[in-house]
Amino acid sequence: MPKRELDEGIDTATLPRVSILFIPFDAAKKFYKANTTKGVQGLSATLDDTGMRVDGANLANPLVPSMASSAFLQGPDIAAKLADIVRQECDLIRNMHVRDGDYDDNLQSWMESNGPQAADSSRWSDRRKKRIERNLRGYKHYPVFIFLSENPTGSPFPDRIDVPGLGMSYVRKHLIDDATVKGIKHVNEIALYLREDINGQLDNVKEDGFYLEASTLTRKTASLQTKLKAKDEYILKVTLGNRYGHSVTVAGVHLRASLTGSNPHERQVERNALQAFCKSEGIQVMVGDFNMDLQETAQGSRGVFFDGQPGTQPTYMLAHKSTEAIPLFQQQYSNSAGNAHYMGYYQADTEHLELVGPGMYGLMGASGSRHLRSEGKYYSDHPSIYLEVKSTRLTDEARDKIFRRKILRIVRPKQ
Repeated sequence: MPKRELDEGIDTATLPRVSILFIPFDAAKKFYKANTTKGVQGLSATLDDTGMRVDGANLANPLVPSMASSAFLQGPDIAAKLADIVRQECDLIRNMHVRDGDYDDNLQSWMESNGPQAADSSRWSDRRKKRIERNLRGYKHYPVFIFLSENPTGSPFPDRIDVPGLGMSYVRKHLIDDATVKGIKHVNEIALYLREDINGQLDNVKEDGFYLEASTLTRKTASLQTKLKAKDEYILKVTLGNRYGHSVTVAGVHLRASLTGSNPHERQVERNALQAFCKSEGIQVMVGDFNMDLQETAQGSRGVFFDGQPGTQPTYMLAHKSTEAIPLFQQQYSNSAGNAHYMGYYQADTEHLELVGPGMYGLMGASGSRHLRSEGKYYSDHPSIYLEVKSTRLTDEARDKIFRRKILRIVRPKQ
């Protein structure tokens, strides 16, 4: 049996897969309360023979059952439980990559492949136990970026979120709030958090070390649609890259509420405008609350529902006398009324960016929770959105370095 190597953290020599989690709240403090009595409504879905997504029938039973009308967290409760909410959604993602149900088998395999000394766990130090468990449970799959959108807590988004458990923490790197954008409403606030182990590598003295750039963009919408109410949209843009390698640029968004009443033509106009905006700003993918369904285009998705339960896992079926499997999966409506899709992502860069990850979640992203299971209470009217991407776009520094090497080969060819 081959020896299992411990694989922790992210390799700074390349820019590997970058995972993004967007957790929305309800700063209006009224829409998410409707979910408590309605539950989370969903639908079945599949792909046709061209690869396009096809919606099926509404599910007879809610994905999450209805609860008492008082089963929601108040703003201060959300602030107190913020780390628990983040951990819940991160653990969903981790379990998507490395199932908790496989832990005992993985541990046994690791012990057998590392010889007699490894088999005697009684001699392990606490530090080693923690390191082995972190690895075998797949904590490296915790998201690189976390966006928190809207702020219903009455308190500022914290500088740091210490996730309970095995010591994983997130550091706030950028914030859109009243202190940075005068007069902004709580519903338009967004905070960006970076995984602490990666944050510790940003100041790497090596020339190929990570760098991070984050900024606030203001998108004017007055000229886009005459029938839809115009409003400035505040977008959080972040780039993570190697100084002499690849980079990825992501934007966390919460677009204007008037889009909820848009028709197909108006949504097409909006998508065209988003594409042009992303190109002008170098944004490869947008993720968040779009207030419209982006799955009308192949570049957008609302994510595949994921709660870790066997009954909601995507399945694959073979039609009679067919050699091609047909995927069947579930999606959730992402508004409090249970009839529309607002949460998702839009992939503006289809040349240098691809979605990666396990199964259907790697092809379409994943749609998570809006209620805290340990409390049995709702904290949002929208679910979280998760996706994992791989970018092959070179940084300017890398392109310059490659160009200089080419010139050098021309000037000084090998004899």
